[in-house]
Amino acid sequence: MNDIISILQNTLNINPELSFIEHYPIKIVHEKGRVKEETVLDYLESLNFFDQNGFSAHSYSNEKISDLRENAQNYIQSVSYGISKKQMYESYKFSEKFPHDRWKKIIDDNDLEAVVEISHFSDKSDVQNIETELRNIMRSRKEVPLLKKIGFIWVAYCKKDQNIDNIMQHYFLEKHKSISREGQIIFIGWSEQLQNINMRYFVYPPNS
Repeated sequence: MNDIISILQNTLNINPELSFIEHYPIKIVHEKGRVKEETVLDYLESLNFFDQNGFSAHSYSNEKISDLRENAQNYIQSVSYGISKKQMYESYKFSEKFPHDRWKKIIDDNDLEAVVEISHFSDKSDVQNIETELRNIMRSRKEVPLLKKIGFIWVAYCKKDQNIDNIMQHYFLEKHKSISREGQIIFIGWSEQLQNINMRYFVYPPNS
């Protein structure tokens, strides 16, 4: 079992019947005109990815999702893990909100319970960089209606001398822990619903 999955299960007492789906897709390109690289467009057309009106489909097999991730990575977004009632997915369903949206977004199938995002920071990352990455992740995920309503877990691998307790307390209140091991600290923060995390204020404003 992946080490981080074991850590999360032991730390958060996650139901062992739930599965961790790696690279769970949350957005795919909606409109043909959004694809700028000719080679990528040729590849997608070879897969009949777009219909005659230039729009992607609303459901894709796991195989097609893997192909898209490998060959057109700028046109799919995924989370590190989706925590799901399913052991595996045969297909994923997406929908756009407006006719010319950039993205189709994953829609609710009543199986996804939470998402996990993992960040790795070098010794050159300061607290402002770390907070900015977390905020960018949460802002992007809040753009997906389904993800706003389910659990959100952030795992940050930091160097031993990096202390982000203030960041964890600010965004996750009392729902965070840290684990020290092998010259690094693993910070884990969680919320039952992403939409409940308050992003109104920074701990470390970018220009401070």
